[in-house]
Amino acid sequence: MSAFIRLLGDADLESAEAILESAFRPSGSWIDDLRLFRTIQPDGLFLALLNGSPAGMVGAVNYGSYAYVGLMAVHQEFQRQGIGLSLMQHLLAWLDGESVPCVVLDASDKGQPMYEKLGFLAYDRTHVFQHSRVLPSCAPEPHVQSVPVQNLDDLAKCAGDVFGADRSKALRALLAALPERAFMVRDNRGRATGFIFAQRNRIGPWVAQRPQDAATLLRAALSLTYDGTVSVFAPEMNQEGTALLKRYGFEIARTNRHMGRGQGGPPLDQSRIYGLTSFALG
Repeated sequence: MSAFIRLLGDADLESAEAILESAFRPSGSWIDDLRLFRTIQPDGLFLALLNGSPAGMVGAVNYGSYAYVGLMAVHQEFQRQGIGLSLMQHLLAWLDGESVPCVVLDASDKGQPMYEKLGFLAYDRTHVFQHSRVLPSCAPEPHVQSVPVQNLDDLAKCAGDVFGADRSKALRALLAALPERAFMVRDNRGRATGFIFAQRNRIGPWVAQRPQDAATLLRAALSLTYDGTVSVFAPEMNQEGTALLKRYGFEIARTNRHMGRGQGGPPLDQSRIYGLTSFALG
């Protein structure tokens, strides 16, 4: 029997969390990620039902010049029944209808063959760094600024130069969800040259024009407290970022394959990205 796929709404969040916990088994809650996603792209999450039971899910955020796919999961009870493929085909048909020229994602080793069948090509890799010990004690430096919502336009311009798309809707949602947990730096002309968000147990998005700015921003983020293990999703291409994270005690826990499908090459400037928002939002 084929799965029935429909939009995932607020009433489905607990079912979606159960699917994600079954598929990935991480510690902590997925609810915050799901609510943030729903705020940014309410029409971009899909739920698969098999015999009326929630069986799988997937989502994508449409940034205009490309879409970022994430939260792809099938409950363990329903795996190996073609649900993941059906979800991806449904999602890609929706994105084609939205005229999205390029679709990107970060695939696990297990998921990569399915994405290759759907026409995705491997670009590079994304490391998942984790810090499970006591974080180093740091203090923000005087020229690091907290980010009020009034500075959204400055952040959006800085992000657009790096991510290759208008990320203002994601940044607006992050600023609302994480008051006083975002920092930025400027050059001597007053232009934003980097920013960092400290989520509950993840650092990102984190971008910087210069390595010294990236280090300054990381120290600001490490001045805050976190819930349990802290993760950073960092492009392998950014070797300076890898060295910086290791210097502060972060270790690679696993590596995913960054992949894309559609026109052109990778739309993101990985050399200036030190940490993604998540594997759902890019």
